[in-house]
Amino acid sequence: MTSTSVQAQDAVGAPPEQTRFKAQVYEPVQHDAATTQALARFNNDRYAMFIHWGIYAQAGGVIRGKRFYGASEWLMQRSKTPSAEYLALAEEFNPVDFDAKAWIRTIKAAGFRYVVITAKHHDGFAMFKSAASKHNIVDGTRFGRDPLKELAEAAKAEGVGLGFYYSQYQDWTEPNGGGNDWEFDPKKTDFDSYFNTKVVPQVTELLTNYGPLREIWFDTPGPMAPEYSKRLRELVKKLQPDCLLNSRIGNGLGDYSSPSDSEVPPASLVHGGDWESVFTHNRSWGYSAFDNDFKSTDTLIELLATSASRGGNFMLNMGPDGRGRFPEGAQSRLLKVGDWLKVNGESIYGTTRSPLPQTPWGVATQRGKRLYLHVLDRPADGVIRVPGLTEAVTKVTLLAGGAALPFKQGDGLAITLPKDATPSDDLVIAVDTREPVAARRDQGAVLSPVYGRQPLDVADAVLSEGVGLEAVKTQLSVDDTRKYYTVVGLDDPAKSIAWTVQVERPGDYHIDLQYSATAAQAGREGVVEMNDQKRAFGVVETGKIERRKPVFLAFQPVGILHFDKPGRYTVAIRPQTAGQELFAIRALYLTPAN
Repeated sequence: MTSTSVQAQDAVGAPPEQTRFKAQVYEPVQHDAATTQALARFNNDRYAMFIHWGIYAQAGGVIRGKRFYGASEWLMQRSKTPSAEYLALAEEFNPVDFDAKAWIRTIKAAGFRYVVITAKHHDGFAMFKSAASKHNIVDGTRFGRDPLKELAEAAKAEGVGLGFYYSQYQDWTEPNGGGNDWEFDPKKTDFDSYFNTKVVPQVTELLTNYGPLREIWFDTPGPMAPEYSKRLRELVKKLQPDCLLNSRIGNGLGDYSSPSDSEVPPASLVHGGDWESVFTHNRSWGYSAFDNDFKSTDTLIELLATSASRGGNFMLNMGPDGRGRFPEGAQSRLLKVGDWLKVNGESIYGTTRSPLPQTPWGVATQRGKRLYLHVLDRPADGVIRVPGLTEAVTKVTLLAGGAALPFKQGDGLAITLPKDATPSDDLVIAVDTREPVAARRDQGAVLSPVYGRQPLDVADAVLSEGVGLEAVKTQLSVDDTRKYYTVVGLDDPAKSIAWTVQVERPGDYHIDLQYSATAAQAGREGVVEMNDQKRAFGVVETGKIERRKPVFLAFQPVGILHFDKPGRYTVAIRPQTAGQELFAIRALYLTPAN
């Protein structure tokens, strides 16, 4: 059983427009033997595919002739469509091009180790044969087949793990389910009846009719009472003891943590534990007929490497269309990631989190006595530096091809890249050492003039007494709700937030601040300080932060800090006077200014 430390803090019972949450810290927890074994496999796999597929794919984001941008699987709720009208989509839904074997072959070729697919999303329509509801793909469509049964058989044949997504609280086509307040009166909802007559039977069907499952991926528990989460957990563990449960089962009863959508937790908040970041390939989770804004192959590899470097898994979603086809723009990029993994997979699968501090060139993963350096941003001088790495290095090679690289080791490690190195945006260097590299993340972020701007995230700052860390959930871009971190309590000159930086070479660095501020905070003054250098700034109003609207974050130049020699320094921010909170800062940026 897990503790509440792995419960996503914004997942249970939060008002839909709440923007501020307690920051989550990821800690190791104790599990029973079957779950511990399942989590070992989970952590070895590192890379998973998520598939959102339902009758909403038939609509493709359009209903009554109107386009709804963003999450197309929420089409019924966003359009406030009555159940009967929405379920009419099932009459049109006939995915004749669905081929379970082809899907699984593509998933395997793309390098995914397991796949999770929506068995029932919030619209209540089951994508499997269910005796608990007539609203299912076998009984309610012309297709008349059970795609989950076919996927289970294909996945077993190819050695790909399988899990099912199940929305346990929201069910917009059931009067007693949660979430539909435009058609049903929430005060008349009998959730207990819904839970007993649909949720329990359907979860039982999923766990008994499709073979061994890696996990049941629950979602949006809302205000569900602990007794319901507890009953679900007991049901799953009774039928399949090694089937994992994510934290969105609710009430702190998951086996591993699911951070907010589109979030890789900051390294400083990950103290261990089991977790999985989840992103979608474009701006929708279900299929959208007009959204081809798919992430680049390089971006996907960077998200995968970053998640692994912090000890977590990366789950990437894609929505097939109404005919059962993967969008070509998504599939081609997924297969390119698979090609990269065929060469560099050992730097991802089965690795542990990085022992290194924040570095300007990229991230690292580790496996025993081998350290993998993922070079995401190449230095101008072609030299990768790892300050403080004193464990004896025996060999340094490019993972692709195995070519030896020249290196020097003193109070750190310096590796010279070949001038003709592959143009890949994630070049992986394998560093072999006589003993495993010990954690040295407290060294601070590395600064060097051979790189560009470096962010110092608030989540990585040292907070003085009286200052706390919070998560802000808003839209950092249109139609994309995301989380960033800020502080509370920064209201007095005696209070501060500070970062340790490791400066490689003397020089000047330009300071920029990224923050939001209310009208009441506008005009407040603060100072950025390093040793005896103090750079004052005035706060400007950016507006109110809202959950469902894009936020405006000011990017404010402050001045220049001079570092006269290599070494560690502390850069801090504090208010000039007591009063209102200074601002809601997200990050401080340092950019070489020589």
